[in-house]
Amino acid sequence: MKQILFNPQRFDLPDHVILIPQLWHKNYFENVKKQALGSFRLILSDVILFPDYTVITGFLGYPHLLTVLEFINQVREKEFYFLGTAGSLNPQIDTPTPLQVSEIYSTEILDYFSPEKSFYLKTMDNPNWKKARGVTVDIIQRETPAWLEQQVKLGLDFVEMEIFPLRVYLEKPFHAVVVTSDLLTPTGVTIFPDRQRLEKEFINAYERIVEKIYGK
Repeated sequence: MKQILFNPQRFDLPDHVILIPQLWHKNYFENVKKQALGSFRLILSDVILFPDYTVITGFLGYPHLLTVLEFINQVREKEFYFLGTAGSLNPQIDTPTPLQVSEIYSTEILDYFSPEKSFYLKTMDNPNWKKARGVTVDIIQRETPAWLEQQVKLGLDFVEMEIFPLRVYLEKPFHAVVVTSDLLTPTGVTIFPDRQRLEKEFINAYERIVEKIYGK
């Protein structure tokens, strides 16, 4: 018999779940929360309930996220959407830009998750969103000049912190959109100064995901 080491009380949620590490544009999302049916805290994250979907936000990195997901009843039967930010590896992506994640790669430290080095994800029919390939890393300290050069040689467009382990955990593809917030190069990090554009693109991506859920 398989021994279960972690078996918490689980919550029933709607069929669609939007995962957002951090909410950009405080005023906009405060209004979003006011329209919700309710919310509750779960391991330092916020679970915001709507009739047809749930927003889970306020997590950092995959260990936090995957722990939160263990509290969802029948979690792998849900339809997931991920919306986050990422560091650009592509010098042509040098402003806050929404990217549809078409393929996500692992880095060496995450090899214990899966023998596969990459997975394809779902994408939406949106001509304004570039389809991009990225890599997940667990901590920013691993983003050394040599490591960054290796990712650029692979032709990857961005770096983020949750998507590859999430894909392995869910055992199926899902939708993921990231908005670039900075440019990573072997010589340093350039933070994109246009925060208003980042917030605008983030809000637009959230609204497009909600429209997708409602079949619009």
